[in-house]
Amino acid sequence: MQPKDDSQALTPKAMPARNPSGVAALERGLAILDAFLSPANSRGLAELTRATGLPKSTVLRSLGSLERAGCVVRLATGGYQLGARVMLLGDAYRASFRMEDHVLPVLRAVAEMTGESAAFQIREHDQRLTLFRVDSPQAVRAVLAFANLLPLGSTSAGLVLTQTRWEEEVARGRARVYATAGQFNVQTASMATAIFGLEGRLMGCLTVSGPIERMVSADHVTRAAQMAEAATRLSVALGAPLPLERPAPELIRP
Repeated sequence: MQPKDDSQALTPKAMPARNPSGVAALERGLAILDAFLSPANSRGLAELTRATGLPKSTVLRSLGSLERAGCVVRLATGGYQLGARVMLLGDAYRASFRMEDHVLPVLRAVAEMTGESAAFQIREHDQRLTLFRVDSPQAVRAVLAFANLLPLGSTSAGLVLTQTRWEEEVARGRARVYATAGQFNVQTASMATAIFGLEGRLMGCLTVSGPIERMVSADHVTRAAQMAEAATRLSVALGAPLPLERPAPELIRP
C-alpha cells in the first residue's frame, strides 16, 4: 500500500540585469518599459532617466521609438504613460498563458533529480490543494492527493503556505525550505518551498514527498538547494521579480 503525501509588492530594487549579449537598443527599450512597473500613472523624462541609469538623450530617442510603436504615449503635461500596444500584449499573454506549461516541466525535473514525488500546491482557506503532480519514478513512493483538499497542518507545505511573506523573502535574500516528517502520515516525510508570481504574490509551494525512511536519510542540504533553484526558476517564469542566482537556501526543520 502506498502512503499519502505529508505534505504578497516588490520593494524598490533594481530589476535583474539583462543579458549583455542582447541587442543594445532593444535592451534599452525594455529597461524603459520596466520603469513603468509601479503604480504611478505616468513618468517624466527625468524620472525615467534616473530609473534606468541611461543618458537622457538615449532615453528620449528610445521613447520616440516606443511611442511610434504604440508602447508609450506622450501626455500634454510632457510625461509618458504606457500605450495601448502594451495592453494588447498583456491580453495576448493572458489568453495564451497556461500554468501547467511552466509548472509541469519543473515538477518532472525535480522528481527525476530527487527520485521522489513532486507537486505544486496552493492554499484554499485553511486547506491545501494539489494542482499539479509528478509521481516518483520509484516503485515505493508517496501518492500525492491530487485535486483533493487536505488540512494545512504542520506539514512542510502547510508551513510554507501559512508563514511565507514576500517582504521577508526580499529582506532575507534567500529562499526557505521546510522539512517535516510524519506530520500528515507517519509513513511519509516532505520538503517544501515557496513559489511567487507577479508583484511577489505567493502562488503556492513546490513540495517533494516520499517514504519517511528514504526522505530522512537523504542529503537535506543538497536537496534544499535543488528545490530552491527550481522554485526560483518557476517563480521568475511566473513573473516574480527575483534574481535567478540566489544564495543557498535556509533549511528549516521544525
